[in-house]
Amino acid sequence: ATGAQSLFGVGVTLSASTNYAFETIWQLNKTAGTTSHTLALGFGGTATLNNIYYLYNRGSNSTGSGVYSDTYAGTYQTSASAFVTTGAITTATYQTYIWMRGTVSVNAGGTFIPQYTLSAAPGGAYTTAVGSYFLIYPVGASGSNISVGTWA
Repeated sequence: ATGAQSLFGVGVTLSASTNYAFETIWQLNKTAGTTSHTLALGFGGTATLNNIYYLYNRGSNSTGSGVYSDTYAGTYQTSASAFVTTGAITTATYQTYIWMRGTVSVNAGGTFIPQYTLSAAPGGAYTTAVGSYFLIYPVGASGSNISVGTWA
């Protein structure tokens, strides 16, 4: 499918007027289909964001060996919109991992869903590998220097 796909099949509900820090490591695998396509990352859901800022690193391989032959330093993003992280993928066997850390400032509370989007249906489904995770936690009120925890 070419529509946005949830990485984990669930989302998290975020509170209004709150800044969050997050970290995620996930791997997508496929073993069938050679239709050329790209892979994009993004976030969906019903929460209204003030801003989002993160850095990511990506590695991939098409041998199925679990050894990533090409790892790239990522980029800073300031939008929850999907952005392409790969060149054209044309192999039946493909694995990619993403490591991401960042912050998100929420205006109106709601769901927040890590997603990926394909430019074309590859002819084989991607699966999220066991051990993939998404960690998110509040660090302060949005638009202020008030912190959560022992910082003063």
